[in-house]
Formats: sequence, C-alpha cells, structure tokens
Amino acid sequence: MRPLLVLGVCLFICVSCSFEPRYERPYIDMPECWRVEASTTCTEANVRWWELFEDPILQQLILTALENNKDLKVAIWRVCQYYANYMVARAPLFPQIYAQTTDLREKFPEGAAIFLPNNFDPITSSYMWEFTLSYEVDFWGQIRSGMHVAYEELLAQVENRRTVVLTLVASVSQSYIRLRELDKELEIANKTLDARTEYLRLATLRFEGGLTSEIEVTQARSLYDQARVAVEQIKEYIPQEENLLSVLLGEPPTCILRGKSLDELLVPCEVPTGIPSDLLMNRPDIAGAENMLIAAGAQIGVARAAFFPLITLTGLYGGASVQFSNLFSGPARTWAFGGNILQPIFTGGMLTGQLRMSEAEQKEALYQYEQTILIAFKEVEDALIAFQQTKQIVAIEKDRVKTLKEYLHLAFLRYYEGQTDYLTVLNAEQEFFNSQIQLAEAEGKVLLSLIDIYKSLGGGWVLDADCTALGY
Repeated sequence: MRPLLVLGVCLFICVSCSFEPRYERPYIDMPECWRVEASTTCTEANVRWWELFEDPILQQLILTALENNKDLKVAIWRVCQYYANYMVARAPLFPQIYAQTTDLREKFPEGAAIFLPNNFDPITSSYMWEFTLSYEVDFWGQIRSGMHVAYEELLAQVENRRTVVLTLVASVSQSYIRLRELDKELEIANKTLDARTEYLRLATLRFEGGLTSEIEVTQARSLYDQARVAVEQIKEYIPQEENLLSVLLGEPPTCILRGKSLDELLVPCEVPTGIPSDLLMNRPDIAGAENMLIAAGAQIGVARAAFFPLITLTGLYGGASVQFSNLFSGPARTWAFGGNILQPIFTGGMLTGQLRMSEAEQKEALYQYEQTILIAFKEVEDALIAFQQTKQIVAIEKDRVKTLKEYLHLAFLRYYEGQTDYLTVLNAEQEFFNSQIQLAEAEGKVLLSLIDIYKSLGGGWVLDADCTALGY
C-alpha cells in the first residue's frame, strides 16, 4: 500500500503543476482627481441615467434598442460562441468514453479457397461491440491553462457585449437629442421665414409707394430666400437623423415619435464623476482588456507545458464474435488497457516559436490594457470639460439672443419710421437668426456632453441595461 500511496501523492503533485505566470494587475499611475472640479459623492452613474430626463419617449426608444438592435444581437450570440469554446477547452479534463458496434459480412475471393480450411464458408460474418476510454493526464497543466484562456476570453466577450450596450444606450440618447435639436432649429427657421416674408411684403409696399428704392426689396428677398434654404436643409437633416435612429432601434427607416422638446429636457444639477480609479471597475472595455491580458498570460502556460511529455491512458472493453448469438457470452469478451507517453525531441523550433509568440501576445495585451485606460481618462476629461464649457456658452448665447432680439426690434422701428436704412434691419435680423440657431446647438451640446459623461464613466447602469437586453 505504501508504494501506491507514494505514487498517488506524486501524481497529485504533478497534476497540480502549472506553468502560467502569476497574474498581478499592472500598476497604472492614476490621477487622484479630475482636472475639472466635479461632484465625487453623487452616485447617479449607477442608475438608469436616461430616466433623469423624464422623457417617456426616450425611455421607450432605449428599451426598444436594447431588445432589437442587431449589433447587440451579434454581441450576445458571440458570447454564446465563446461559451461553447470554453466547454470544448474544458472537456479534456474528463475521460473521453465512446461506444462502437460493428456488424460485418464479408466474402473471400474464390481464388483464396486453397488457403482456407476444408468446408470453410467463404461468406463470413463478424460482430463486435466495445467501449473505449481515453484520458490525457494533465501533469503539466496544459489543459487547465487552455481552459483558463477560454474562460478569460469568454469573460472578455461578456464585457464586449456590455460595451455594446453602453454605446447603444448613449448613441440612442444622443441621436434623439440631435433630433430634438433639429426640430427646434426647424421651428426657429420657420418663424424666421414667416418674419422675413413679412419684411419682404413691407419692403415691396414701401417701394411701390415710392418711399424706398428697389434695392431694399432685393435685400429683403435675399433674406427670404436664405431662410427658405435653411428650412429645406434642416428638413433634409431630420429624416436622415431619424433613419440613423431607426437603425439603432433595429427597425427599417421610419418616423420617430417625439417627447419633450429640447428646452423641456431636464439637466441634472450634479454630475456623478466619482474618482479616476473607479473607471477600472465601471468601464466594461477596461475589464475586457484586463480579461484578455489574463488570457494571454494563461496562453504562456499552454506554450510552456508543450515542452513536457504528453501522457495518455487508454482502455477498451467489449466483445467480438462471428456469431451474433455468442456476441455477449463470456468467451467473446475482449479488453485492453495501457498508457502512452509522447515526448517532443526535435520540432524545428516550433515549440520555442509558440512560446515566444505567446509572450509577445501577452506584452501586446498589456499595452492594449494600459492604452484602454488612458483613452478612458481622456474621454471622461473631454466630456467634463465640454459639459462645463457648453453650460457657460448657453448662458452667454441666451444673453446674446435677448440682446439681438431687442436690437432687431429697435432697428425695425427706426426703419419703419424712416430713420435708418434697411441694411441695419437686415444685419440685425441675420445676427438674431444665427444667434438662435447657435443657442439651440449649444443647448443640444450640453445634453450631448452630459451623455458623454455617463458613457465614459460606465457604472452599474450598464449591468442593469445588459440584463434588460438579455431579457432578465
């Protein structure tokens, strides 16, 4: 019993071997705070932030996208593929058992009769059944390392799916905001067109009454045509944005329902930024990059283990007979068992090349992981700066619109009383129209930059939306 016990202990130690390098999360020099001063205590990034806009149409659009978007469907089924690949990589850890039956009827050629016993029937039958078992003893951890590779790649694909969810929710929200921004610009352009139509009518009446020259009519008509062009351009952009949003919803191009106007959409007073180190846990793309880094390290273990002997145990149990009635009898029993050891001696540098390739892939994954973190920092900083600056721009544009509106009113009164020429009205009206459009764009950018903040920060809402996409 003692030799068997020693042998068992040795086998246990060998099976416990692994040549994977021990993984430690790489050190990343992270800033302690963001460049832009923001709230670090607000936790709204972990909830469904799009509900803060209080627009039921937007909420329904996002739900539809999570259920129907085709890119998300592709990501979901890609995870299923990698799960199946993990099952394949895991299977060699268990004995492989197969069953086989054979029923063979054979006729010997007539010329072979001289070699056969007397009265031997040249037409013979044979029957066979057997169970075969094979088991690769994972002494060096090659199979377990391969399973680890497949498992980490599966986790990386799960994080990639969540990245698609994150991008999809943000894209639908931003497309909807741009659509509402275009709607507001179209409303401004239509009002401007109505006003310029009236200016053209007055200029024509004053010309026909001999109060002004025809040049004022020409100037008024130029402004009128300019407003018509602006209206037609916006009418071109709106269906194009609707088509983009329809694709995100997984539907053919169609008209999109509207909810709250751009002015009615609420902007949260606080932005939930947290601290920079939170990105390592909240961003699925960073988590996915780390999974790929771990998988690359496990692949080194596979390459190292390939230098050592491959040990396989095999066994067979079954029966064979020329008569079916005797196939399951004792004399027909057959069995076999054995083992096989395969040691690479010379492979022309193949194993060394595989190891070096795995080490290079691990370095590539390391720098890809670090680059992903740097890009995440940049995206958060850019979004925070854009949000802060666009809010200031909105305040300035509102004052500018108010000033230019008063300027236009005074210029028109002076023109109507004959105290100034039409060129003053023309300039005032043009600047007023441009300022209104710029204000609408700035208001849209505030909301777009806010969405960029939520997108760049990630958070618990991604997991929640991911469950919705999976139908949980």
